Amino acid sequence: MSCKTRSVPAWMLALGIACVWFLPDRALSQTSYYEGKTIAIIRGGGPGGSGEFQVRPLANYLKKYIPGNPHIVLEFMTGAAGIKAANHLYRLKPDGLTIGSAGGGVIPGPILGLPGAKYDIDKFIWLGSTEIGNPYIFFSRKEAGLDSLEKLRRASGIRIGAHAVGHSVYVTGRLFTRVLELKEPRFVVGFTDPELDIAMANAEVDARTTSNVDTLLRKDIAEKLHFHATIMNPKGKS
Repeated sequence: MSCKTRSVPAWMLALGIACVWFLPDRALSQTSYYEGKTIAIIRGGGPGGSGEFQVRPLANYLKKYIPGNPHIVLEFMTGAAGIKAANHLYRLKPDGLTIGSAGGGVIPGPILGLPGAKYDIDKFIWLGSTEIGNPYIFFSRKEAGLDSLEKLRRASGIRIGAHAVGHSVYVTGRLFTRVLELKEPRFVVGFTDPELDIAMANAEVDARTTSNVDTLLRKDIAEKLHFHATIMNPKGKS
């Protein structure tokens, strides 16, 4: 398999969103600790993608339950499948004023020894995920004519769009190509979610994966695509 990289500004790169919260024990019992303070949620990615759509409602939810009614702001930090944001969080003072939100790519980063992953995942406090159990779907442009498994396997060099190497969209894309036994697929990486949608529409890539299933249910979108396979991460098994 070959991997081609689009030349785009540094950015980031849904298997689910993991939130990391540095919180000092003493703050739990001190409502006054957060009064008049600001909590920053660092989203490991760019604006406009499914990650932003999930983390914004989460910010409103957290504000209701954190003592002291702190102000919560959302900041974006693009780069390397969320690894840049994870590195940033790892270096911060553990004062309870920063929450991290990133794609599942931050988890295998240090385990697989991906370049630039300079954090220990065991030293983060993992709060949870906003998309455990969501399926990943592999689909292609209808204009590509890949409307059967046989045609998928006969085609050589299918261009599969993804975010950065290590992002869950990239990892699941690789998995689909192995399971479906595709012939010499080419991965084109370096997209944000909105850019990847545009690339599909402009025939810059032939196929991709996503966990943003609700969008695919729209008739105006679904009628332009061929759906090939799904991977389900059972709830509670991540």
